[in-house]
Amino acid sequence: MDSNSKSMCPKARTVDRISALPDAIICHILSFLPTSDAVTTCFLSNRWKNMWTLVPTVELIVLSTAWDSGGTAAYVDRYLLFRGSSNIQKFHLCCVDLDGIVGRINGWICTALRRNVVELHLEFDERDDSHEFLVLPQDLFVCKTLETLKLSLGEHVTAVAPPTSNCFPRLKSLHITFDFPKYVEQIEKLFSCCPALEDLVVDGDLGWLEENQVLNVTISAPKLKRLKIYLFAHAMTLGENKIFVNADVPSLEDLDLTENFLASYCLKGAKSLTNAKIDFSVVREEDEGHPADVLADVDRVQRLFAEISNVEHLSLVVPVLGDPHIEYQCSLPTFNHLNQLELNHLACCSWKSLTNMLKITPNLENLLFAVNIKCDAAHDEDELEHKWSPPELVPVCLSSCLKTICISGFKGGSDEMEMVEYLLEHSQLLNELKILTFDMEFDDALEVLMEIILFPRASNTCEIQCFN
Repeated sequence: MDSNSKSMCPKARTVDRISALPDAIICHILSFLPTSDAVTTCFLSNRWKNMWTLVPTVELIVLSTAWDSGGTAAYVDRYLLFRGSSNIQKFHLCCVDLDGIVGRINGWICTALRRNVVELHLEFDERDDSHEFLVLPQDLFVCKTLETLKLSLGEHVTAVAPPTSNCFPRLKSLHITFDFPKYVEQIEKLFSCCPALEDLVVDGDLGWLEENQVLNVTISAPKLKRLKIYLFAHAMTLGENKIFVNADVPSLEDLDLTENFLASYCLKGAKSLTNAKIDFSVVREEDEGHPADVLADVDRVQRLFAEISNVEHLSLVVPVLGDPHIEYQCSLPTFNHLNQLELNHLACCSWKSLTNMLKITPNLENLLFAVNIKCDAAHDEDELEHKWSPPELVPVCLSSCLKTICISGFKGGSDEMEMVEYLLEHSQLLNELKILTFDMEFDDALEVLMEIILFPRASNTCEIQCFN
C-alpha cells in the first residue's frame, strides 16, 4: 500500500473499553482501590456516576475529631447514606479515636450488618487519654451473613456479653486482638458458642491481672480446624494467676501456641490434630523463675504434651524442658505418629533435651534442630550438664526411620561435633544432613565440613551439605 492509499484510511476512533465492561467487572476492579478513590470515579462520566455505590468492598478510616473536627466522620455518614441499600461484601472500619463518635460508630457497624456483610474488620486505635467507651452492638453476634470477623478490642472498646444461643451462626474465621481488657470475663465467653467456626486467632495482652485472679477461656467450636493463641501477661503477674484454656475442638488439625505464662490447656476431643507449634521461649525470661514455679511450668507442659501426642508435625520452643536441674523430673508421652520434629532452644539448656525427644519419637523421619545460640557466649566447657552426652541406648528412630537432619546455628564447637558424629554413626537410613553455619567465617566452616565428611556413617546413601 502506497502513501496515498494510507492517507485515505479513516483515523481509528478511541474506544472506552473499560466503560463498556459489565457492571460486575467494573465493581470488581474498583474493589481493589481505596474507597475514597473509588468514589472519585463518579466524575469520569455519567456511566460512572453511581458505580461506586455498587462496589462490594468498603474501607473507611476515621481520624481523631481533635485533628479534623469530625470531617472524616461526616464523610463516612455521607458515604453510607448515598450508597443506599446495595450489599456490602467486605467492610473495614478503622477509627483512630473514639471521643465524640461512639454513637456513630455503632450506627456504621449496624449499617454494614443490614447490608448483608460477609467480611467485617473493626479496628480501633484509640488514644490513651480517651474518655469514651465503645460497647459493640448485640446485632454483631447474631448476624446471619457474617463469615469473617477481625476485631480489635482496645482499652476503651468492649464487647457486650454474647448470647448463649444463635451466636455467630455462620462465622467461619475469627481473629480477635485485645490490649489490657477491662472486662476479662467477656474474653472468657466470647468463643463459647461458635457452631460454624473453622479458624480462630486470639492475640492479646492480658496486662496487669488482679492478684490470684482466675481466668477461664472457653472455646466451643465443633468445626474448628485451626487455632492460634498468642497471649502475654506482665511479668509481675506470672505465678500469681491461674489461667485455663478449655477447648472443645473435635475437628482441630492445626494448633499454634505462643505465650509467656504457661496456661493450663485442655483440648477435648482433639483426635484429628496433625500439626502443632508450641513457643514458650519468653516464659520466665526476665527472672528465670522460682524453682517451685519452674516445676509447676513443667507439670503444665507435660499435660499439654499429653493432649497433642497424636501430632505428625511438631515445632517446639520450650526452654523449660532443657533446664538441667529439673530435666529428670519431666516425663513426656511417646509421640508414635510424629514424622517431623523442629527443636529451637533459645535459653540455656542441655543436650539431653534433644536425646530425650529422640527417645519418645520412634517413627521420626525429619529432624530440624537449632543449636543453642543465646547462651553460647557464656558456655563453660567445664559444665558437664552442657556437654554432649549420648543416650545409653540408641533411639529407635535413628536405627529404623530417620531420613533427614537439618542443624542451624552451627558453630563447630566440640560438643556440636560430637553430637553430629553420633547422629551420623547411628542413623542407618539417613539420606541427607544439612548444616547451616551462617555465623561462621567461610574458611572455618569449610574446615568443619571437611572434618565432618570424615566421620563414620551408618548410612551409605547419606549426603552431607553445608550452607554458609
